[in-house]
Amino acid sequence: MAQNPVTGTLKTPNQHNVFNCVLNEAQYTLMFPPQVGHIETFGLVTDQADWEAKRSDPNFQAPGMQPGIGELRRFERKVFVSGKLVMPDGVEIRHWGFEDENGVKTLPSSPIRVMAGDLVQVTLSSAKNRHTIHHHGLEPDMDNDGVGHTSFEVLGNYTYQWRPHVANAGTFFYHCHVNTTLHVQMGLFGALVIDPYEPEPHPDGKKPFEDAPWRYKPEFERFWVPYAIDPRWHTLHHLAGFCLEDAGLNRFEPKYFLLGKHPQHPDGSPILGDAEQPVALTMPVGETAYIRLIESTYHPVRVDLGALGASTMVVEADGRGLRDGISLTGLGLDHAPQPLGWDDWQPGNPRKEIGPAERYGLIVQPTTPGVYPVEFAFHHWISGEKLGFARTQVTVV
Repeated sequence: MAQNPVTGTLKTPNQHNVFNCVLNEAQYTLMFPPQVGHIETFGLVTDQADWEAKRSDPNFQAPGMQPGIGELRRFERKVFVSGKLVMPDGVEIRHWGFEDENGVKTLPSSPIRVMAGDLVQVTLSSAKNRHTIHHHGLEPDMDNDGVGHTSFEVLGNYTYQWRPHVANAGTFFYHCHVNTTLHVQMGLFGALVIDPYEPEPHPDGKKPFEDAPWRYKPEFERFWVPYAIDPRWHTLHHLAGFCLEDAGLNRFEPKYFLLGKHPQHPDGSPILGDAEQPVALTMPVGETAYIRLIESTYHPVRVDLGALGASTMVVEADGRGLRDGISLTGLGLDHAPQPLGWDDWQPGNPRKEIGPAERYGLIVQPTTPGVYPVEFAFHHWISGEKLGFARTQVTVV
């Protein structure tokens, strides 16, 4: 008999390997340690008064954080599995998602938007099957990171607590980290935005990150989220492939191509979006727009801005502002912002390639009126074959 390298149990030569697929279940409503090593933490913040006392205590401040800033921000996310999207050919696709505290069920799930310095509590509820929320790109402690096999999966309720540093303003996203590949495709993800700390709204709008020299007004901000659907995946059960059985998750064969929840029509017309989730943008000459790209599918996507590229800069990548040097402290604020012109990024390639889970921030400052088409081309990750596209546009008046 030979020893099973996964479980350590004995098996006969003809016996299949046995994998222990029992998930780790959250046992507490909030699991935020009062101390990590010799360093005190905020512990469980129960209410506004508790937070006001702790945010002003210099003993609790991370390097580079000033005492007394940030609000207590609470969000609710409840797993739902009853979502439906109708494709242009009439096919109805089932999807999952996180219902927000206002009862909104959409795809991607509603954004979580906070300010640097806030104390954030996100309560996950799952009535059936285990899930997590992973705040992708942030670095909270393990119990609040939402990576299932390094902490636990949630059946019932669990509250994640974390605080973004003032140097961490940027574009992130959150997603389930149980059977991650399948659950993200099913729709368990959403945008996560950390705005720079500013005690009062600025009349010229927001900045992309702490020391950015640009500002944009909220009406000129867009989330462009390339997403593709393989209908076969949307018929699978929530642990398909999780226990080493072959569920075909190595084969992602999308048939539908979307920006957010909006599918591309075969006639090639641009995706405009709607009031809940706008996609196309209309802006005046002389204004500044901010585009947040979040690549949420499993094949590389090539972005073609056409003539709009001449007035576009890449200023942020994966939640970090582009700078003229690397900070050994990890804070980055000791180096000046250094954007890349669209044509200077991936030089020689007019169609810029972005990969799964990558995020980019684009400053757009057009000087000439016109309608500027934008195309997202989805290419097979091995063969490079173009599988499909999604289009939108920016109209400058």
